[in-house]
Amino acid sequence: LEALVRWNHPVRGMIPPGDFLPVLENNGLISKLDLYLWEEVCRRMRSWIDRGHRAVPISVNVSRMDIYAMDVADVFRKLVETYSLDPRLLEVEITESAYTENPKQIIDTVTLLREQGFVIEMDDFGSGYSSLNMLNDMPIDILKLDIKFIHNEMAKPKSQGILQFIINLARWMDLGVVAEGVETKEQLLRLSELGCDFVQGYYFARP
Repeated sequence: LEALVRWNHPVRGMIPPGDFLPVLENNGLISKLDLYLWEEVCRRMRSWIDRGHRAVPISVNVSRMDIYAMDVADVFRKLVETYSLDPRLLEVEITESAYTENPKQIIDTVTLLREQGFVIEMDDFGSGYSSLNMLNDMPIDILKLDIKFIHNEMAKPKSQGILQFIINLARWMDLGVVAEGVETKEQLLRLSELGCDFVQGYYFARP
């Protein structure tokens, strides 16, 4: 599962995150929303477990603004302690663009989170400047392939794309691989043939 946010406006209806998240980022308010979202995920997970449901890991997003605004590792530690959760149930997604802006601060934060037992995902890989140095430096567990990257690769013949190389590289580095944006059975089958571990997208469920 992945925790996503939408704004259900009383007049304009459902507003996509691409419309309102940049406003919150520019005004320095994105961290307040993220804090609410992280706690809501923990609260609901605790509720589901207490009602006898099997615990399923949930991915939550951490923006680059959060890294600057707060001690993210400490916030997550306190959340799992408050709600008596296994840290492995929270998968922390950090976008690859955050690394390119302040690599040391991101690496230090991610290292602390992993030491505390959280699973780290590099989100949106393939959307920007995806370097091998970044993959080598960042202590991550899962590589999450960007939706546009997946769609571009699906449009190419198998012999001409680099998707197989990326998946093989992740295997060699002992990383899991998640593909975003799967919309058709054909895409699902091809990703399965290439050895992708997990997929998400409209083919299974809309947000």
